[in-house]
Amino acid sequence: MVSFFDLPRELRDLIYTEVVVGERPRPILGHPQWRSFRFQRVSYPRSGDTGEFGCAYSLEPVPPTCANFLCCSRQIHEEMLDAIQLAKKKEGSSALSARVDCIAEDESFHYFTWLSVPIVQTRPLENQALYAILDNNDSILPRWAQVWLSQYMEWTWARWILRTRGLRFTTTHIEKLCIDVRPSGDRTRKWTRNNSQSDRTSWAICAALKRLLEHGPDFISSTSSTTAPPLTLNVIPPQDYPTSKYLPADAQGNEVREGLVHPHSVAKELLDVWAKIWRGEESKSFVYQGLLERIGRVQVCVESKVWGKRPLGDELRRGRRFPR
Repeated sequence: MVSFFDLPRELRDLIYTEVVVGERPRPILGHPQWRSFRFQRVSYPRSGDTGEFGCAYSLEPVPPTCANFLCCSRQIHEEMLDAIQLAKKKEGSSALSARVDCIAEDESFHYFTWLSVPIVQTRPLENQALYAILDNNDSILPRWAQVWLSQYMEWTWARWILRTRGLRFTTTHIEKLCIDVRPSGDRTRKWTRNNSQSDRTSWAICAALKRLLEHGPDFISSTSSTTAPPLTLNVIPPQDYPTSKYLPADAQGNEVREGLVHPHSVAKELLDVWAKIWRGEESKSFVYQGLLERIGRVQVCVESKVWGKRPLGDELRRGRRFPR
């Protein structure tokens, strides 16, 4: 029987590369394969106020990472690292991004599915992160007691506090995250189906990011938090869709017109929502202000071409270093 190491190095490299850059099939609305995808739709009472109404998260298991390969043996570990470096050179850094697919149906319902999670790191919370969690959850202990617990009790009591309050003390770090936003449907159905707001897609993306960062990669459990400093939001128009049927790029979001929202309109919405959160213009903005610190920067693309950028956590930390 031929073993894995009996294969030529070239074939082994192809296997390593497929593990790193391979993706799951994308769900397609109306396609027969759509029936095999299972989603959990959001249904809590205030989901409309937070902008998460209409979001649905896939119940499929999160795609495996390359961690199992890296732990097999020293030789596989070294060869896998070589394949990762080669993929970065050939495919670009975006090839190693964790990727989520988002179908934006009629600008109303949004279906989120994991496509790939090639490389992640899981590690204990650092002291600073521990303070933030305890502070954000209105700890009964004063700050000096939190510092004393973490420094002199070697995390024992700190972990006990987190456990008793249903919190976690590990975090999963995603090096790069990309969400592919795929508009579909028609603007007229946006109003007849659930009376959507003009910027529902951007708030749905924020809701999914909040769930990912707070509840882990499956969007539901609370066993670990997640950090993803660089974020790419990539708008992908439907294939073979006539450009004449797109709404004008400058069409207002509340206009009731027949046609599909223009990709540039979606890109503008995805970029402008961060300014709304920063300035606190709407009630939903306060729900997602934590994203400003946990996401380093946002890059919005249309068909993988950069459309606009906005610094978030980087600028926030820079402002704290140089207060007015």
